[in-house]
Amino acid sequence: MDLQAVEALNEDLTEFTRDIFKYLGYQGQRRYGQQYLRGLMLDGKRKSVEPMAGRLGLPRQNLGHFMAQSTWNYTDVMRRIAARAVAVIDPAAWLIDDHPFVRYGHGTAGAIVQHCGERGQHLCQVAVSIHAVSDLGSTPLHWRLFIPQAWADDPERRTTSGIPPALVHRTKQQIALELVDEAAGWGLRPSLIIADSDYGTNVAFRNGLTQRDIRWLVAVNGDTTVLPATGAPISPWAKRRPAIGVSQLARANQYRARQFVYRRKTTNHPARTGWFVAIPVHIAGIIERGYIANTEHRLLPKHLLLVHWRHQHDTEIFRAWITDLPADTPLSTLVKHATSRWSIETDYREMEQALGLGDYEGRGYAGFHHHVTLVSAAHLFCLEQRLNPKGTHTA
Repeated sequence: MDLQAVEALNEDLTEFTRDIFKYLGYQGQRRYGQQYLRGLMLDGKRKSVEPMAGRLGLPRQNLGHFMAQSTWNYTDVMRRIAARAVAVIDPAAWLIDDHPFVRYGHGTAGAIVQHCGERGQHLCQVAVSIHAVSDLGSTPLHWRLFIPQAWADDPERRTTSGIPPALVHRTKQQIALELVDEAAGWGLRPSLIIADSDYGTNVAFRNGLTQRDIRWLVAVNGDTTVLPATGAPISPWAKRRPAIGVSQLARANQYRARQFVYRRKTTNHPARTGWFVAIPVHIAGIIERGYIANTEHRLLPKHLLLVHWRHQHDTEIFRAWITDLPADTPLSTLVKHATSRWSIETDYREMEQALGLGDYEGRGYAGFHHHVTLVSAAHLFCLEQRLNPKGTHTA
């Protein structure tokens, strides 16, 4: 937005920041928080502290201190953002993913050479995030930086970058479950979790959601082994026909697939259509069976395998998900949930391109979380303006 457009939103922005910064102890923190949001929404090539301070006419040192050294608790702000987001869009599901942040300094908290999206292997930070999604839109609810084992085991680097002493190495799947638990402490609970195959192929993650009584729909790889479900759940170690891969079972059932338009045509994107089929299955991996065998039920539960095919440039694209939603869930509902997963990619792209998600140049743990929290706030504010430009929102 240009300066005039941002100035026109002052009244709404004041109401918004009064809510999300209500737990901040100092008026100066609330004031700089609002100014930082203005800076994120203003047009500009970079949304790091120095150029934003120049555009806002603020002392660079003051804005930098607010982001990097100030003691305000970003989880208190994220709690208000999450509560407000849930009230605004009434989510049908929560999306879980992780996002890379390219870095060029090895002293940046949690930065190591690792998979960094389209860049392949590169020095970057990675943060796990949870987003709410509904027909009205999607927006972040919570974030946490992934701390690699090498950082967790290095006291000097931990101290220099301000990583909390109690924070130990956790896998991304464990972080996701911890974020869900923290949101539960805020009184927020999803009806369904949707995630990609990095999470969906992790047995502990799926079972963690089940233990929390949260339904899930997660992507899996084509080599995930399953058993076609023909009757009641069976014992994990009972003699039975050999398990088969998801891709093999999908090909055998391709004739049953139905065509759906899963993304409508917009000014920026053509309509997307694909063929889908749902197949009752038992997940059959050895690790999965070990988990089930050690529980009270000692049976392999029945799940639904959702398979999607589409053609692009004479190439067939295949995707698959497994869900513990009820067996009578309509195929159209499964398709809608599974394809909503790409909303999180839209959120990341909007925050990168318009709100400076990846532009923060500080190296500390707290500063990183301050930045992604305020970017999330700016994203929610822009979503509210699109939905109800003159309205007010309470949670």
